[in-house]
Amino acid sequence: MTDARALGPVEGSRRIGGLLEQALAFAKRDTNVVIATVVIANLLRAVSTVLLTRLLVPEAFGIAGIIGIIAFIMAMMSDLGFQAFVVRHADGDRQEFRDVVWTIRLGRSVVLTLLMMALAEPLALAAGKPEIGPAIAVSALMFLIDGCSALTVITALRERLLLRLSTVETLAAIVQLAVAVVLAFAWQSYWAIVIAPLIGGLAKSVLSYLCFNDARRRFRFDTRYALELWNFARFVIGSSIISMLLTQCDKIILARLFTLDMLGYYMLATNLALAPLAFTTAYSSRVLYPNLARAWRENPGELQSVFYGSRRRISCLYMLAAGGLAGTAQLVIAILYDDRYADAATFLQLLAISPLLALSSGSANEALTASGRVHVTFHANIAKLLWLGLAGPAALLVFGPIGLVAAVGSMEAPALFYSWWQLWRADLLRVTEELAYLAVGGAGILLGLALEAALLPYL
Repeated sequence: MTDARALGPVEGSRRIGGLLEQALAFAKRDTNVVIATVVIANLLRAVSTVLLTRLLVPEAFGIAGIIGIIAFIMAMMSDLGFQAFVVRHADGDRQEFRDVVWTIRLGRSVVLTLLMMALAEPLALAAGKPEIGPAIAVSALMFLIDGCSALTVITALRERLLLRLSTVETLAAIVQLAVAVVLAFAWQSYWAIVIAPLIGGLAKSVLSYLCFNDARRRFRFDTRYALELWNFARFVIGSSIISMLLTQCDKIILARLFTLDMLGYYMLATNLALAPLAFTTAYSSRVLYPNLARAWRENPGELQSVFYGSRRRISCLYMLAAGGLAGTAQLVIAILYDDRYADAATFLQLLAISPLLALSSGSANEALTASGRVHVTFHANIAKLLWLGLAGPAALLVFGPIGLVAAVGSMEAPALFYSWWQLWRADLLRVTEELAYLAVGGAGILLGLALEAALLPYL
């Protein structure tokens, strides 16, 4: 017998304790934390949608969408890249440095809050919904709440406290969901999904102080650090503005070209295709970048080894899964929706190309940013914008709207090629390994197509 009873109480307890320690260590691995966090966040989002759509009228979600677009545009146009700046900076552990960054961050939030409040009525009129002006003004408080949070939501990445940070964010999301459901049930009004994010943000802000040591900051300003931040952020701001254009221009154009039904299929396919990007963004910024920044600070010569060694397994698994999504597009649509939505499969198949390439492209940009080449992400976004500006109209003229969709789905390719070129210039590129990842993605597509051919006739 080899179980705990045969080993006796002492040895059995030690063995159980050892297994628990191994399980806890496994759970604390950064990559596993990111995967779990993304899964939980998607589940909470699904539960929220199911509950709130039964308590509120559709117009409520339209109002929330307008507010979300306004807030997103303002945030992206003023993005200073605080997270990447703090994680990478040599003085990132100094109290004075953190005080300065926290002060600048709070100042930005105050300006955004006041600006959004001042523009609330004009923006509501521009949207043709003057009655939502007060809701826009109230939602502006989210910027202030976020600015008042502890800098620990950023420094936790530098200190490898990803599990604790993810726990804080998950708890805040649960609070927001609970508040939204309770208020929607009580008020039967769109104000429920206006107030709930503010309460969720407030919960995150409070937890950012309670759950981390050395969270309190003081007002401080240092011209040297401020100039360093600006020199760092000037590329970030441009990149964020371009990202905003990249995520919105296709919807604006296709809204004019498609019927409402076709536009609905496209939006549905877009949401499904972009789901993997929640992982690529979190993994690249929260797991990979802190490791690369530390390697650059401590031993720059090891950056290439750390870059490929730390992402090899996860890249292969991701490429296989992302390729599988592209290969099983028709099957996914058939399982999730009825026959009315079958046309969404073509859109999904084309749009799934972008997330297939996103992890390789994003990982390369994080490595180059860690090595001080902050401009690369900005230039990679310019490459995507140029692709859409040139290939998009040409494909639209030759193939119609579906050609524009194909251009949108493939816009990550020029960014990836540019990132490879920059990796090569920095002596960080391993061509064979990058091509191997693409081969795994191709295998995922083929496996997906085979699975689709086998199962689709039975649906």
